[in-house]
Amino acid sequence: MRSLYVRIILTFLLIVLLSMGISYAMANLLFRKDNSAFLEERLSASVRSIERLYAVSSPWSLPMFLQETADMQGLSIVAVSARGQYVAAGPRSDAMLAAMTADELRAVFAGRTIKLGREAVSPESAAPFAIGRPARLGGSEWAVFLQPSFQPEVRSFQRNTYSILFTLLIVGGILIVVVTRYLVKPLKMMTAATTRIAKGDYSTRLPVHRRDELGELADSINRMALGLSRQEAMRQDFVSNVSHEIQSPLTSIGGFAEALRSGDLSAEERDHYVSVIKQESSRLSRLSENLLKLASLDAKQHPFEPRRYRLDRQLRDVVLTFEPQWLEKRLTVELTMEETTITADEDQLNQIWVILLANAMKFTPEGGKISFYLTEKDGYALVRITDTGIGISEEDRERIFERFYKADKSRDWNVGGSGLGLSIAKKIVENHDGTIEAEPSERGASFAVRLPIAHLGQ
Repeated sequence: MRSLYVRIILTFLLIVLLSMGISYAMANLLFRKDNSAFLEERLSASVRSIERLYAVSSPWSLPMFLQETADMQGLSIVAVSARGQYVAAGPRSDAMLAAMTADELRAVFAGRTIKLGREAVSPESAAPFAIGRPARLGGSEWAVFLQPSFQPEVRSFQRNTYSILFTLLIVGGILIVVVTRYLVKPLKMMTAATTRIAKGDYSTRLPVHRRDELGELADSINRMALGLSRQEAMRQDFVSNVSHEIQSPLTSIGGFAEALRSGDLSAEERDHYVSVIKQESSRLSRLSENLLKLASLDAKQHPFEPRRYRLDRQLRDVVLTFEPQWLEKRLTVELTMEETTITADEDQLNQIWVILLANAMKFTPEGGKISFYLTEKDGYALVRITDTGIGISEEDRERIFERFYKADKSRDWNVGGSGLGLSIAKKIVENHDGTIEAEPSERGASFAVRLPIAHLGQ
């Protein structure tokens, strides 16, 4: 019972058996209803035929005549004379005679046609009712009651119905066994594929030849395997990059520390070596801090304190904080901002503007220009930061937010950094239910940040 194959087959058989029972009950009901529609007219015509036949043949014995008529036509007949005499012929004639009442006899002799219900005549009979009507037999008035025997028709109906239903069951059972194998086979393939993926074989792919739900599931598994493969590659790159970023300053620190042990150094050289060791130590400290910050943002455990504040003022304050640096490079910083109030974590968003402005200043040559643009649109605050620097290629724009990713080294992109700044900025924006992207630009770089005016949740 734990097998899906067996469960499908048993479920199908149960449904078929239930459907067969309902179908038989409905067919039997319709059969009785259809026969009842013309039964009364048929029985009335039979009484008239008996009356005419008796007048033409003039039989010497009424009981024998009625018995022969009952046998030939498959009827049960009861005839009662006005003087109380009766003749019974047919298998259910005694039950009909016992079911009659004096009121019914008087009604028939009064010229009416009456109907005897099946329950009163014979509950197990297939005929729905019997009728009684007056007839003239041999010059006397008789009340003639007729009930047909439907046993041959019933047996034929049951035989045909059972044959059809059991043929349906057998053929359907064989087909469901075959079809279920066809349905279960791709599920077994998917199970084997997911098992291989769970063991680390992310190159596993399933053939997608169907356009139904199973085809969609196979395609989803393929996309999952591709995503896991990319994540594994990113993880390996991450480990490699972290190792490289740590190894480089450690090597410098170790080399200069060993050099300091030499007694032949001048005071100037010693100060230089100490300065390099301090610089590399600071670099390691920043790398460690950024890694911890990313891990905290990923786990959504970083302190998050949203409040309402003026975003345009925050951007202006960040630009003023970096004024000595951009004045030193003779950069022009242009601000075009609308008054915008936003609900967000002010400290976290401040990190985004610092990262983007620091990158813009780093890669914009002397005499260049950096522009800030802020507006509200469709419930979002749109911040666009552009520069006239070295720009970002289309290939780099697709990966610039990956951790430790550094663009074309020939243009010295991210020189002096670890490649984590934009990753941190992207994570902060995502935690604010916003988006950040590097936009195509004819000259320099352009970053667009969209943040909801009212924060939706971390």
